[in-house]
Amino acid sequence: LSHSVVNFEFGYARDEEDVEKMALAVKRLLQHGVRTTRTLGSGVLDLCYVACGRMDVVYTGIAAEGWKPWDYCAGLVIAVESGCTMSHLSPSEMDKAGYDFNLYSKNMICGVNSKVVDECRSCVLGL
Repeated sequence: LSHSVVNFEFGYARDEEDVEKMALAVKRLLQHGVRTTRTLGSGVLDLCYVACGRMDVVYTGIAAEGWKPWDYCAGLVIAVESGCTMSHLSPSEMDKAGYDFNLYSKNMICGVNSKVVDECRSCVLGL
């Protein structure tokens, strides 16, 4: 993760508690020593950039800012077909779903491999 380009999307969450959660996640990443962070504003573009190697990992859903199914659809296919790992950001959603990723999930993490996904998940959630 220390050499990774990490992308995140904050969406429309604006209440004090949600903003604090999202900012704390970025703070943890920066203190962990990621190469840089990005936010592009387009879920499908984020996933495609991870799929082609321009970025190493993207996450969303720290607070109430998760994406909608149409944000995931095409990008999910492209990312998975390119060999990326896509999963729920929240461990509790992973257990509840019983499979890798639910299109209707409010949180997501996608990375070039499972090691980067697991390390980024632990970092942003403070696990």
